[in-house]
Amino acid sequence: MASSTAEPVPGRRRRAVLLTRPLEDSRALADGLAEEGIQAEIWPLTAIRPLAMSLKLPPTLDGLLFTSAHGVRAFAGLAPRRDLPALCVGRRTADVARRLGFAGALSAGPDAEALARAASMSGLRHFFHARGRDAAADLKAMLAARGVHVTEAVLYAAEETGPPPAPVAHALGSGAIGLVTLWSRRNAEIFARRMAAPGALAPGLRGLAISARAAEPLAALGLASVTVAEAPDGAAMRAAIRALA
Repeated sequence: MASSTAEPVPGRRRRAVLLTRPLEDSRALADGLAEEGIQAEIWPLTAIRPLAMSLKLPPTLDGLLFTSAHGVRAFAGLAPRRDLPALCVGRRTADVARRLGFAGALSAGPDAEALARAASMSGLRHFFHARGRDAAADLKAMLAARGVHVTEAVLYAAEETGPPPAPVAHALGSGAIGLVTLWSRRNAEIFARRMAAPGALAPGLRGLAISARAAEPLAALGLASVTVAEAPDGAAMRAAIRALA
């Protein structure tokens, strides 16, 4: 596949990429893609809403678990502690944690299973998990089976935003968007439900999913193709966007 720096084919219109993560995440990615000459449209399928006003940490705590940057931000806004080791899903989550003062934050891998393995091998025995309302994996149960205790708190929710903005709906129906990116199974389920009406999507639209599980709801839409990222993380998604765009 051609890279994003290749010269465009004469007479061929370069179509935009649709980003569907929450607004802050999508804007940051769109800015990076623009520097590479890739146009992005944004339709945040969910918006992050805080659910907790205060947070009390157990005195026996010796580590933190972050499965998303949203969890890092929610925890940082409620708790002053920055001294505890923090294990994170993905490099971007670890980067956000370090920027917010968690100097020892480390990326444990691309998904919850990798995080559970790293936590069980860390020597720490009581973690706090700052999580969202809709979790893809039960990290507490995964670690309990390995003899590690997890205290968890639901600090935020990713709530559905509604139908696409009119410019995005028009771009999807007219073919101005050539690639839609789906960052979770829930993302894909929302997109598939919202865009199920005949004519909502122009022929030739391709999909990019962060995992095989996230790709499954797209089957009903009849997309031209669905690509699954090589790893379930932001870096692999960005690499795939560059390749497909």
